[in-house]
Amino acid sequence: MVPEFRKLRKADIYQFSKWGRHEDPRFYQYNFPFDTKEEFDDWFRTKQKWIRRKVYGLFLDAHPVAFITLKNINWFKRSAELGIGVDPNYLGKGLGTVALNKYLEYIFNSFPIETMFLRVAVFNERARRSYEKVGFREVQRCVKPFEEQGYKDLILQDYQDQFQMIQGELCTMFIIMSIRKKDFMQLKRTE
Repeated sequence: MVPEFRKLRKADIYQFSKWGRHEDPRFYQYNFPFDTKEEFDDWFRTKQKWIRRKVYGLFLDAHPVAFITLKNINWFKRSAELGIGVDPNYLGKGLGTVALNKYLEYIFNSFPIETMFLRVAVFNERARRSYEKVGFREVQRCVKPFEEQGYKDLILQDYQDQFQMIQGELCTMFIIMSIRKKDFMQLKRTE
């Protein structure tokens, strides 16, 4: 079965209700808790903004198994940031790496983007390995507020060595990674 990569359509997002669930509270923000069409539509609207944000999907048999958001696009600096979510039912099967490769190839060939950035929590080793496989390299570490603030107590209960409270916000160490277009294209030529 060959994965299909394309721009995510509004009609695709309702299938996210069939995605598996993360049991680890550090990844709850990747679960889709939506019940109504309006909630899914709101999510899609926040991910899809014409100039500053675009969202793409990786599909198996027309079922979305991953999405990647192109965000914080800076046309002047020719840079952007990516964010990725993978259906928990498909974690550990290499589909995140497939999605990243297809995504970077498409973006670097279709847009005037020269450098792609991402941010990954230090504890998210599986994602970090996937990013490194496609050529991302660490450029910085920083402590920042964690995306999911709704489960502070639950996260601190089991993972207090990975988090800290700073001015009432749950924070963790993030790694900023980047890849340049020319480096990605060079890797593709040597594969």
